[in-house]
Amino acid sequence: MEQQHSNPTLRLVGGQLMEARLKSLAEQAHGPHHMELVATVNDVAYINDSKATFLDATLESLGQMEGRVVWIVGDLSNEMNGNTVQDLIKEKVSAMIVFGRSAEAVERGGKAPVEHLYVAEELRTAVFLAKEIAHPTESVLFSPACPSGNGFANYEERGAEFKRAVRDL
Repeated sequence: MEQQHSNPTLRLVGGQLMEARLKSLAEQAHGPHHMELVATVNDVAYINDSKATFLDATLESLGQMEGRVVWIVGDLSNEMNGNTVQDLIKEKVSAMIVFGRSAEAVERGGKAPVEHLYVAEELRTAVFLAKEIAHPTESVLFSPACPSGNGFANYEERGAEFKRAVRDL
């Protein structure tokens, strides 16, 4: 049963936020920093989806992926605990690499949404780690599911760093 909010302002704000997220997803087109194939190395495709600055966008990208992926993510969101999200992650993700956070911070964050969870303090390290754990025919999806930070001014700069790291593999 759908929960009804007695406060009309909450309904309005929640509705506007959801509408804004859906509009943003609809406007995303393939191209720079959105589901952009950077390279294929040893039969593993490396996809730059740095433009995915919130979980909804990343979930949309995960849903489009064929086969299993090693997912490089910027943060573990509490929103990942929902059953629908968990089902998608179990279906699509063979391993997750959280970049830009310390192992202690990830451990404090709670239960991991996947069995194989790795931590890399830098994006470049995450890419090199992904190369070591991805199996042929899998993909490496860089879809942060969080705003830029960790030394990056915006998603373009973050995506450019991912592409440089992939080219150095």
